[in-house]
This record gives sequence, structure tokens and C-alpha cells, in this order.
Amino acid sequence: MRTNAVSAVSVATVICAGAWATDSAGPPIDQPAVTLSLETPAAPVAAKPSEARQVRVTEWIRQLVPACPPDAMVAAAQHFLEELQERHPDQLDRLLAADFPVRDIEPSLLRHVAAQLTGPAWGPLREELARRRLETWLVQEGAATAAITPEGTALLAKIKSSSQVQYRRLLEGRMEDDDLALVLKRVRGGEAARAAPAPGQTKTLTAAAIVSEFTRHNQAGSALQRLRAYTVEGRLKTTSGEEQHLLLFKMRPDRFRLAVLVGGTTRLIIAGDGQSYWQQAPGQPAQIIAPDKIGERRYLGEFMDPLFGGEGFSYERLADDSSGGRKFYRIAVRRTDGSGYIAHIDAETFQETGREQSDGGTTRYSDFRQVAGITMAFREEATDKEGRKGVLELTRVTPNPGLIQDLFEPAASSDQSYFAVEQLLARTAPAAGKPKP
Repeated sequence: MRTNAVSAVSVATVICAGAWATDSAGPPIDQPAVTLSLETPAAPVAAKPSEARQVRVTEWIRQLVPACPPDAMVAAAQHFLEELQERHPDQLDRLLAADFPVRDIEPSLLRHVAAQLTGPAWGPLREELARRRLETWLVQEGAATAAITPEGTALLAKIKSSSQVQYRRLLEGRMEDDDLALVLKRVRGGEAARAAPAPGQTKTLTAAAIVSEFTRHNQAGSALQRLRAYTVEGRLKTTSGEEQHLLLFKMRPDRFRLAVLVGGTTRLIIAGDGQSYWQQAPGQPAQIIAPDKIGERRYLGEFMDPLFGGEGFSYERLADDSSGGRKFYRIAVRRTDGSGYIAHIDAETFQETGREQSDGGTTRYSDFRQVAGITMAFREEATDKEGRKGVLELTRVTPNPGLIQDLFEPAASSDQSYFAVEQLLARTAPAAGKPKP
């Protein structure tokens, strides 16, 4: 199943430039008390898929692969549902809908069926499933109907001749979609080479090609596919010189929770799930924020940098520029709600080195590091249109920490336990410079 990876590895663009660089506390609130464990949340126990979902997926598999044994169908459906629950809970919620796009999940179903068919006797069926999986990619690419089966067969033969290891991984259902995309890109390399410009000619990269290179350079293999959630800790120096500690929780597809701490205690919590938003401060109940009042902070819900692609984004190449002697591409990124910005992509490394915000502000990114195979900027400098600057430095990024849905929900109006425990810990903590007893 292909992943629509929407959202921001560069988390500080919204926090620093959009929401916090001017020290704005956001819309007025009555505020907080959210129940949040002070310990790292334990890995959630996967809820067993409902019987209705199990039956529905098993029936889909029966229609796709009637030769598959019943016990393998059930096991494949179970593993598919567990993966869907972990990586795409939004799709799991819609699974029983009459208009659910079964065609989109067909490659994933075929992969899970192949993984259950062990033993030499199933070799021919596995090969057929691999070919059919390649055919679904060709359909999604818009290939002519008459050419799909011959081209799928040819691609499978190319993979087999180029790498027996990758061929076996594909047949055994051990190759996820992102890895398959990379393999297909390699085996199609000869065709790309024939289409390359002649010596002396310069090839002009389109916006789509630049975004594709960004994706290729800024993740290792299928790293993005495997990332279900992550947390970010950082130090923010605001435009007024105040230092804040930021703690951001993010989970697919669009859930976020941001805690802003000053002097070791939480000043504000703001959270959302793409549809509804709330915020809270010590001594106040959680307050719902209308979507039209949340402003730029809604984009904290973008799970990964929009340059990784996905539904809801379009790209346009603008005039190139340079900084410090290094050329960068300028790509206009637009969302479906009409908002957007201009990304600066280094012409050599394809790292995102800056942004031009729609409000006249700018952001510069540096200190690039890999986290779970994904490149992230650990330092961001955001300058607003008046020239005031805020700096965010990330101190820790934790991939797949085991977050649960409850973390992103507001607590009961009378519940102040999170802030009460935090204040108690602050009072009992040893003074700076003094050893713990």
C-alpha cells in the first residue's frame, strides 16, 4: 500500500516562525489539565481487529486470490489489519465503509498473502502475486491496459536478473512498497539513461523531479513508511529573549500535542487531530479552539515535511537563487486550503535549507542529522517581517515512542492532575548545582 506521507520533519517552522516567534500565546483561553503520564508512554497493546473487519478483509483476499488456503487468508487478513492499525489508523476507521478504495490496498493484501504461502509448492502462485503487484503500480502510473501484463512480466524478469535477493524478498512478501519503488527505479535506470540529455545539453528539472530528489536524498529506504509517531524536544529563544522548552508529540495521520514550558513548568498545551483543536493552561479547563481560529498552528499536524509528497500538496518551480555561493531551487508548496510557502532546496544535497513564509517571514535550517533514517534540521532560525528573530534548537527526537490516541484528547474539565504532579515535582527537585540526595 502506498503511503501518502503528509507533513513536517521541520517541526520548528510552524512553532518558531508561525506560532511562537512573536511570543504570541494564541487565542484567549480559560485553560488546562490534561492527564499525561510523566513517564515515556508504554507501547500500546494493539487492539484486536473487529470481527467485521476481519471478515471483510478475508473476503477481499478470497476474491483476489481464490487459490489461497483458508487458513492463510485469515492470517494474511490479521497481519494486514494490524499493520493498518499501526500505520494508518484513519484508513482502519473507514475500512467498513461502502466506498472504501479497495484497489488502493490491493498491493498490500497481495504482499501479506505471499508472506503466508511458505514452501516450494507455492512458488508459482507467489510469482503470480508478485507480477500482479507490479501491475497495480503500472495501473496507478497510468499505463495502457494492453501493455500492463507484458510490462509487469518484463519488470519481474528484470528484478530477477538484477538481484536474486530482491527477487526473493518480493516473492516472499518481505518487500514493502517504499522498498519496491526503489527497486523499480533501479531496474528502470537503463530507460532513464537513454532518455538523458546528450553531452553538452543541460537537463531542466521540473518541480516534481526536484521534490522526488528531495524524497530520495532525505530518507533511507522505506524509513518514512516505518515511522508511525515521534516526539521532539527543543529549546526556543523567542524574539523577546525568553527561553522556552518545547515538547511536541506527533502521530499519524495528523495528530499533534505541543507543550510549552518555562522555568521547568508548563505554561501552555495545544493539541489537535486535523479536525478539532484544544488548548489548556495551569488552573484552567481545556478549551476547544474553532478551526478558523487556530491559524498557522494547524500545520503542526502535518506529520512530515510536505516536500515528501502526498495528497493535498502541489508544487511549482520558481526562479533559482543562491546564498553563500551555493545555488538552491525555489519550490512553491501549496496546500488545498490555499496556504503555502516557498521552500529552498540545496541544488547539491537536496536538503531544505530555508523557507519564505507567506507573511513575509523567513526561516533558515541547519545542523542536519538522520533520525531513524530521515534527515531532520536540528537548528532553525525564524525571522519575522519586522526583522525579529527566534531560534529553535532540537535536543532530542524519539521515533515510534508508543503514543496512544488518549494523549491527544482534552482531559475532563475538572482534571488538573498533570499540572499538579508537575508542580509537586518542581517543588521537590534539588536546587541547581546541588547534588540529589
